[in-house]
Amino acid sequence: MKKTILITSGAKRFGRAIAEALIKDNWSIALHYNSSKKEAEETAHSLNKMGGEVSLYRADFLDIEETEKFIDSLVKDKNNWCGLINNAGLFNYDTGDNYGFKNLNEHMTVNFSAPALLIKGLYKNIRKINSSNYNSNIAINILDAKIFGLNPDYYSYTLSKLSSYGLVKMAALSYAPFLRVNGVAPGITLPAKGQTLEQFKKAHKKNILQKSSTIKEVIAAIKFLIKSPSVTGHVSLLDGGAHLSPPKRDVAIEL
Repeated sequence: MKKTILITSGAKRFGRAIAEALIKDNWSIALHYNSSKKEAEETAHSLNKMGGEVSLYRADFLDIEETEKFIDSLVKDKNNWCGLINNAGLFNYDTGDNYGFKNLNEHMTVNFSAPALLIKGLYKNIRKINSSNYNSNIAINILDAKIFGLNPDYYSYTLSKLSSYGLVKMAALSYAPFLRVNGVAPGITLPAKGQTLEQFKKAHKKNILQKSSTIKEVIAAIKFLIKSPSVTGHVSLLDGGAHLSPPKRDVAIEL
């Protein structure tokens, strides 16, 4: 029986690319989406044509009760669930002097609380099925290179990703040896919403190597973490060295 890996926000962009890569590595995919039903169905159809096994799940991670019901449903459906890519994320702009509780709470809920509950749910499922092969039991948080080169922009988002970084460390410590927990922190990889191609190309070069991460590199980092049974509590940073000379403002603001 194939082992199942859950990819949150797996319908498009990063999530779809990760799903396509892991299907080729013989994983069964549980594909989560929230509002992107059409894209999720199209992605599932494409993955099925590749010979993969795909199941779709919808959940709004802003609703913790809904998140918990989603985890219960996944555990009931997939007793071979042993992998997790926490890719879903909220990304809205604010600063330290204008953020409000609502925006902060929403970022913390989607980017930290939901991933924490999913990792805990995965750990409990692994213990329940009493898997003796711990090597393939893996949770990976998709972080952001921004947390290694701080600036005051995207205040709530950055706080939530810093919390998710801490989650990697605490969960790795708490759930060993049954579950490995790691992270990948990409730099500028895909155009942001509303960003022109020219702006993206300029932002992609704003680091000491004059080139940031690519989708292929992010997937390679994920595969390395999955296939490395001695690695836990680790975060792979892919930012072209931007953390060594971080901008004073977010690159999107500077452009």
